[in-house]
Amino acid sequence: MEPWKQCAQWLIHCKVLPTNHRVTWDSAQVFDLAQTLRDGVLLCQLLNNLRAHSINLKEINLRPQMSQ
Repeated sequence: MEPWKQCAQWLIHCKVLPTNHRVTWDSAQVFDLAQTLRDGVLLCQLLNNLRAHSINLKEINLRPQMSQ
């Protein structure tokens, strides 16, 4: 399995991506994962899942400008 697909599976296992996210589709490419991580929101959620209360999620802009 390609490393980016392993990463996507790990993010699903960590419960920051849903199991039906587009990165799991047969047509998915590394670009899809890059777009998902682009704004940093998911990474903040991941950190909070790995280490509880490490980030105040109320301070995270869930609709950042670069989220396109």
